[in-house]
Amino acid sequence: MTYFHMGRPKKYHTHEARLQAIRENSNRYYAKHRHVISAQRKLAYQNQSSHHVGEREKTFPITPQVTPPKVQNASQSTGHKGPHSTSSPPPDPFPKFDAEVLKILQQFEDFLVSKTPSDYVKFLLHCYFKDSSRRQGEIGLFVEPLDVLYKMQEAHRSISMKALQADGPSKRQKRLDCAGNEIGTLILWLEDIWRAGIDGPYGLRVAYNRNKLAWQREAKKSK
Repeated sequence: MTYFHMGRPKKYHTHEARLQAIRENSNRYYAKHRHVISAQRKLAYQNQSSHHVGEREKTFPITPQVTPPKVQNASQSTGHKGPHSTSSPPPDPFPKFDAEVLKILQQFEDFLVSKTPSDYVKFLLHCYFKDSSRRQGEIGLFVEPLDVLYKMQEAHRSISMKALQADGPSKRQKRLDCAGNEIGTLILWLEDIWRAGIDGPYGLRVAYNRNKLAWQREAKKSK
């Protein structure tokens, strides 16, 4: 997925005029989308997971679906209705939950275009600061991906809640819940960058140079 087009940037008579144009573009974008952004940010911060998962295929295996054997009660074997009849247990819903979550995770990987979440953030920052980028200095670079990520997060949260209702806070429910941590982490990073750059490139550059971004702090922890 590409968020910028290469081309010659618009020329300005002074450096201050260029920065002012960037600030005005960012403010117009925010003013147009602030209600949607505010509602989505509130939703994203609710029930935010604090743990991260490593290898999804190891921590989130697909559980093979096992069809429970049919139980034949006494009335069926003898042809007479008994006072107590037994019925087969309901099928295990977790294989379906697992498959649905894996589908969301695959969509997440496709969205990143084979990049890790950290590399994806680097890519967006490169587009934001690069002189030859037509979208240089546009805060929308970090806001627009959030629309897709919020939908993925909400879809995963819905499945996790169904699993909680079906099985309670079991190990496999918690495992399923943690499978979406990378989506939540990327949302947190992009929201943090958006806040740092809402007034223009200068504030974001200062935060970046001082290693104040949540993305940078998390990268240090993982080393």
